[in-house]
Amino acid sequence: MGPRQVAGAAFRRALPRTVEALETVRVLAGEVAEVRAQLEELRRRTDQLGARVEETAAAAASVRSDLDDARVRGGVADDAIARLVGRADDLDARIADVDAGLEESRRLSLRVAQMTDLVFDRLVASPPPAAD
Repeated sequence: MGPRQVAGAAFRRALPRTVEALETVRVLAGEVAEVRAQLEELRRRTDQLGARVEETAAAAASVRSDLDDARVRGGVADDAIARLVGRADDLDARIADVDAGLEESRRLSLRVAQMTDLVFDRLVASPPPAAD
C-alpha cells in the first residue's frame, strides 16, 4: 500500500461522515449538471412553444378578421337580397296590374266587337230608306 492509499484509508476511518459528504457532493454535482441540462431543454421548448403561441395568435387574428369580413359581406348580401325581393314583389304587383288591364282591354274589345256586329246586323236587316 502506498502512502496515499494509507492516508486515504486513515482519513476514511477517522472522518467517515466527511468522506460520505464528499462522495455525496460528487453525486449531487452530477445531478445538478443533469438538472441544468434539463432546465436548458425546458427553456428551449418554452421558447419554441412561445413562438408557436404567437403564430397561432396571429393565425387566429387573421381568421377573426376574415370572419368579420365575411359577416360584413353576408350582411351586404342579405341587404341586396332583401332589395331584390322587394323589386321582385313590385314587379309582380305591376305584372298583376298589367294583367288586370289587359283582361279589361280584352273584355272591352270583345264588347266593342259584339256592338259592331249588332250594328252591322241591324244595318243589313233594315230596309233601305225610301227615296223622295
